[in-house]
Amino acid sequence: MSDTDRVKPREQPEDFDLLDPEVRECPYHAYSVYRENSPVYKSHENGAYVVTSYDELREALRDPERFSRDTTGYFDPEIQSDRYGSWQYKEEIKKLFLEEGWEGWPQASTLNSEPPLHTHFRRLADRSFTASRVKKMEPYVQALVAELVDTFIDDGEVEFVSQFAIPLPMHVIADRLGLPRADLQQVKHWSAVQAEILNAYPRSLEEEIALARDLIAFQHYLAQKLEEKKQNPEEDIISDMAVAETIDGTPLPTSLKISVLMSLVIGGNESTTNALSSGMLMLMENREILDAIIADRSLLPNFIEESLRLEAPFQTLARAVRHDTQLGGVELSKGCLLDLRWGAANRDPKHFDRPDEIDLERKNPGRHLTFGTAHHHCIGAPLARQELIASYENMLDRMENIQLAPGKNTFEHYPHNVLRGLKELHLTFDKKTGG
Repeated sequence: MSDTDRVKPREQPEDFDLLDPEVRECPYHAYSVYRENSPVYKSHENGAYVVTSYDELREALRDPERFSRDTTGYFDPEIQSDRYGSWQYKEEIKKLFLEEGWEGWPQASTLNSEPPLHTHFRRLADRSFTASRVKKMEPYVQALVAELVDTFIDDGEVEFVSQFAIPLPMHVIADRLGLPRADLQQVKHWSAVQAEILNAYPRSLEEEIALARDLIAFQHYLAQKLEEKKQNPEEDIISDMAVAETIDGTPLPTSLKISVLMSLVIGGNESTTNALSSGMLMLMENREILDAIIADRSLLPNFIEESLRLEAPFQTLARAVRHDTQLGGVELSKGCLLDLRWGAANRDPKHFDRPDEIDLERKNPGRHLTFGTAHHHCIGAPLARQELIASYENMLDRMENIQLAPGKNTFEHYPHNVLRGLKELHLTFDKKTGG
């Protein structure tokens, strides 16, 4: 045995706990150890199988017959299991929803269903995210970006997360849904509640009940909006959903309409907020990349794809194993869970040269899995890219000498095992003449 081996033993997946605060804050070294040693690894924390390689993760995403997004067994009771501490299985929570609202969240939506139901739900939402509708939104998105930048352009400094990265996608998804601006702060709170429920960190029953009551309030709010839009329809998602039907042509139950809308709220803002914040920090930490983009704006789309690859806003989502099978040579039993780590697969050296670096010349930069793939590819991906392009373009047009504000940044992320987002990002800048 060499002296090096005595000083530093070989690292293995069991050396890491992905819920450990230090690992969660920067998980990429742990991901590489998982991927290199056991790309489908049975976690010693909860028994779920952590998938970190690009090929195995993409295989799981593309095969709903074996791996289902319906992890709670809502549609497929045979795979139902409460051994992972799922929020929906607490009897007090079930009772609260049934007595005061509708069935628990998420009941059924594009987020947690598989074909043929997923296909039906997706069609209901797709009409609001067609290429023509997204294209028509481009002037609106550009104007909204300019309006938000106007609020701080004369200050020479900005807390980027709260003043820009949060309000931009919230305004955009609210517009797509058909919600008034006056309600945005409350809707953002409800989105944050949904995000917290996705979080694997332990909570007391009292905390769980408080979250459930918040979601019940959101359910009633959306039910009211559905009724209003049914009477006075407009070109928005809630109006489309108000008259939506089931596969057999009967009216879609209000509970399912609400669940689909709730999933669109969280999907439509949390990911873009995190992508904006992470991307801006990357530019601040890689000045040569920023300088290259300033010199040649045609590099901006590639940078956006690289930022989405390196810092996936959603680091993971689960799949349930529908029947005994195997993945990557690992035997899997019916009912067990897969913990699919986009953040790891996007840095797989088998698919990306220099995977931990920004490469503005990378060919096919959109091959990352940040937006999913196959039938679960993110419905709002084109809109998110449009928001990112418009944001960087406007700021580079109107601001120069953008820097990290000295002494103000901790660079901490929210303590969340699914979402990866900066708590805050303080910047200073000079306003361009005429900006």
